[in-house]
Amino acid sequence: MRQLGVRELWLTAVVLCFCVPLFVGLGRTDMENDEAIYSYAVDGILATGDWFNPPLSPHPDWTFLEKPPLKFWIVAAPIASGLLPHNEIGMRLWDALFGAMAFVYVFAFGRRLAGPVCGFIAVLVLFLYQPLLFNHGIRNNNMEAPLVLCYSGGIYHFAAWASAATRSRRRAHVAAVYAYFFLGFMTKFVAAFFLPVVLCLGLAVDRSAWRRLREDLRIWLFGALTTLAVAAPWFIYQMRKEGMGFWRVLVGEHVYQRFTSSLDKSHLQPWHFYFSTVFKELETSGTVWIVGIGVVLLLIALARERKREQWLAVAWFLAPVGLISLGTSKIHHYVYPFLPPLALAAGFGTAWLLRVGQRYATAAIQAVQQRFGGMQRPSAVRAVLLGVAGLAVVLAVATFVLGQVEWQVGETRLFRNSHVARPLAVAMVLALIAGRGEMAARFLWPLALLLAIVPLNAYEGIWKKAQEENHPVRTARDCMMRVQQAEREAGRPGPGVYAIGEHTWFLHTYFYYLRPMGWERAETVNQRAVDAAMVAPGMQRPIMMQESAYNEIRHRYRDIIIPMVPLTTVLLLTPGPYGECGRQPDPAYAR
Repeated sequence: MRQLGVRELWLTAVVLCFCVPLFVGLGRTDMENDEAIYSYAVDGILATGDWFNPPLSPHPDWTFLEKPPLKFWIVAAPIASGLLPHNEIGMRLWDALFGAMAFVYVFAFGRRLAGPVCGFIAVLVLFLYQPLLFNHGIRNNNMEAPLVLCYSGGIYHFAAWASAATRSRRRAHVAAVYAYFFLGFMTKFVAAFFLPVVLCLGLAVDRSAWRRLREDLRIWLFGALTTLAVAAPWFIYQMRKEGMGFWRVLVGEHVYQRFTSSLDKSHLQPWHFYFSTVFKELETSGTVWIVGIGVVLLLIALARERKREQWLAVAWFLAPVGLISLGTSKIHHYVYPFLPPLALAAGFGTAWLLRVGQRYATAAIQAVQQRFGGMQRPSAVRAVLLGVAGLAVVLAVATFVLGQVEWQVGETRLFRNSHVARPLAVAMVLALIAGRGEMAARFLWPLALLLAIVPLNAYEGIWKKAQEENHPVRTARDCMMRVQQAEREAGRPGPGVYAIGEHTWFLHTYFYYLRPMGWERAETVNQRAVDAAMVAPGMQRPIMMQESAYNEIRHRYRDIIIPMVPLTTVLLLTPGPYGECGRQPDPAYAR
């Protein structure tokens, strides 16, 4: 019962510290570029009711064929039924949920690997890996959260299946493995294929799992056939509808071409891109050293013990990352599903240091206690010493949280502490004097180790970033649509956005938010059309063009002020009645 209570306490800490924050501020940012593509597909399903043919941004008549549509269905269904709002929160809530579930599975796998401390530290390392949360991450309406869950859940249930005692539990774990593979496969297609690769590698070195596989072969075959039967209808439908063009897009362009050349030249990267990028991000979060120590200790333990979870963790990272590194096209978020094993290595290293260090710390304290202790002291003196030692521990924790603790009266500074080690050392000495050195070692060593490992500033940074407001396109859209509606009610046409040279600056984010106003394209600057959009009463409209193009024509409008919204790749000009939706331009634009 006591062990169960400890497990629940650690799991509660994981949920409160790392899962709950995933849901904070989901509506505070504009959709990312790819996120806008997927959200546009969901909007199309909701608008047309055609669940098998989601539209492809920015072409409403084209079908999205790059990936199977399961994620679109998952997001669209609760919005269509009225359970979730049709906005950024409704679009992203499932991703936060999938990410939270993945964190719980990582914790559970870490607990199997080396105990609850391992699982907790593993989730902490993932949480501090900022791109995983914010850059094409598990809080956005992308494909990454389901894929991370696919691997985390699938690998955990495989390990649990191999050790389950009853046939019914083994059957449930096999069903879960296939369910998570189906989620990944029908969300991001071949990106889920590394899951069976990792599981087969796990079988290759695990004799007991092989014996279990022979016993449960029918269960595994039935699961494979069921998964194939459930996944097949969409592929059959699209093949009959699109012919070979379906496979050309799905496999030829978005699998073969992505990995042998590139659909985007900016994705061409050297072979070490994933390794060097992950190292840099771990360094930024302050966890690279504990990950490095953990990897070394995990490999040593694997060579000595050859435990199932150890091998699965190593294969989970090396096999997929090694294979995707062979391709020429590389994007950071492709490696997200394979970050958990690095985090688990950090947890493994922390648990090892805690266990081994505790033994040495206790032995050293016992030796000191025997050498210098033994003197009987009044109980009141022991109570005072232990009380002051407790205050020193509180001071150490406060110093860690605040960076510095200072007590000042007027202009006189009475006390200041900026080092965690100093009050911990004082607490240890006082506990020794009080004859409670062994108890202090059991408590203070884990505390000192965790305070040394946890980069609290990085954790606070994640919280702050989750609460940042950053939605310039959405804000401009809402304002301009109000103006457009007022113009139309006043008998003026209120034309939509005039997009000039969009092939040089286009982001799906812009189209997703601004398309309800109307979206007119122009390859080059048509001076007459631009003059009308800038100054003609009743014809003024928002204009999007690159800054370089605007610099060439701004001398024509020297006598008027044209408010604007500077965006990532383009200027959104808001002339005439739309001026309230922009801001005054930099003085450079007025010259």
